Amino acid sequence: MKAPYVAFIMMGAGMIFGIAEATDIPEAPHMLDVLTAGTLVDDIYIGSDTTPTISVMLSEPDGEVMLYSDPQCLTPLSAPAAVNDAITPYQVEVKTHQLAEGPHTIHARHTKSLQSECSAASVMYHVIPPMAATYRVTFTGAFTTDALAPGVGVPGGAHFTTLVGGIHNSGITFWERGGIASAGTEQMAETGRTGDMRAEVAAAIPDATTVLVQGIPSGGTPSGVFEVMITGEHASVTLASMVAPSPDWFVGTSGLPLLESDGTWSHYKNVHLYPYDAGTENGEEFSLSNEATIPHRPITSLRDSGKFAGESIATILFERLSLVSNLGQTGSGALFVGHSPDAAAQGFRTGAADGGYRLQSVTAMFGDSAGVPGDLEVSIMTTDGNMPGMVLGTLEGANPHAAGLHTFTHKDGIHLEANTNYYVVFDVPEYVPASAYRLLFTDSDMVDSGTTPGWSIADELLGDIHDTHKDGSWKISVHGVITE
Repeated sequence: MKAPYVAFIMMGAGMIFGIAEATDIPEAPHMLDVLTAGTLVDDIYIGSDTTPTISVMLSEPDGEVMLYSDPQCLTPLSAPAAVNDAITPYQVEVKTHQLAEGPHTIHARHTKSLQSECSAASVMYHVIPPMAATYRVTFTGAFTTDALAPGVGVPGGAHFTTLVGGIHNSGITFWERGGIASAGTEQMAETGRTGDMRAEVAAAIPDATTVLVQGIPSGGTPSGVFEVMITGEHASVTLASMVAPSPDWFVGTSGLPLLESDGTWSHYKNVHLYPYDAGTENGEEFSLSNEATIPHRPITSLRDSGKFAGESIATILFERLSLVSNLGQTGSGALFVGHSPDAAAQGFRTGAADGGYRLQSVTAMFGDSAGVPGDLEVSIMTTDGNMPGMVLGTLEGANPHAAGLHTFTHKDGIHLEANTNYYVVFDVPEYVPASAYRLLFTDSDMVDSGTTPGWSIADELLGDIHDTHKDGSWKISVHGVITE
């Protein structure tokens, strides 16, 4: 953008007005994205990269770009980056200074000569501690007449092909609705082969970490199960499977986030899958070997279109696995924590892994809090007789004011010995009378499926609770990994 100025030229007794142009004032950057976040959730980038790379889109070249933490662009978050170094025209990638854990709003300024404007556009990035989670993934086909338009029958040989995709960060997209199919997406959607997409994921490293390939049983209603490891730096999952027979139809997930907007792991995510048209091959029937679409069209949804009705044709379920959990058991009541000096404690026992375990987080189920209680402190303790003993570590997390699951994390992990009893303790050191958190418990002595062999949760509640529920258990889930 060029700012005009008025030149006054004297000619005898008269005055002539002329228009000239001053030094360029560049337009403010108009789009910012975080390329190295773990994922994108509700317009908030989330990840454990503490020096993320920010992509800044500009309206014009030259000059330099800096990042700032405020809308006036007074507090810098990066060194200047020259626009001449842009990897594509009018785009610059800028690495931030070290960011603390928590949410950050990032602005950018594009400077040419001494003129510049701070961007009205900004991007939100939430830094989380380094962490990992294991998920059990279940693909279930539903290629039946329920998923098809009225009068359309299931074709002979209906099936889904091998699932292919990868685990990656926010900086890469392998397919998306409205985008043009890559060679890998085209091959998968037209033939069910996976070689090209596997190569695309492998070539995206370090933006991607894992190539996913999982066979699916034959038929229109198969079920396939596998496990994946997700980290805070790479918390997005892309998968795809051909709907066969078809010209170029497929189902899948594109950059599915397994982190919630508050930076905690998703515990249970069931995704209904609807067919897409890859836009690479003509045809409206359940048939193969059709003419190519030239030029390729954008990927479009076939939900409620052509052969398909509004019902999903498959589902894919992500369940976070735990060392031990009873969150799935029937609840019986709640204990108020924080209105008195009494803490709540729940015992658990580790399994027999020779190297022990590294506890990463604890998730507990809460009801709505009462009043305005003080800060909740969650600790892992040894045992001293039948009571909590020494503190091994304190977990971090937001106060659980709203009903639901709340996760508390230890940045470095806490080592736990094999075949040993421990406690997770919930305490409010600065208690407030008539204000409390509601910690839920269950009278069931069962643990959830997926619990690591040998792990258990004690059938005893420690806290200010009526004797009739003393043999219950706080509703918790302990997450971590086996130490090699």
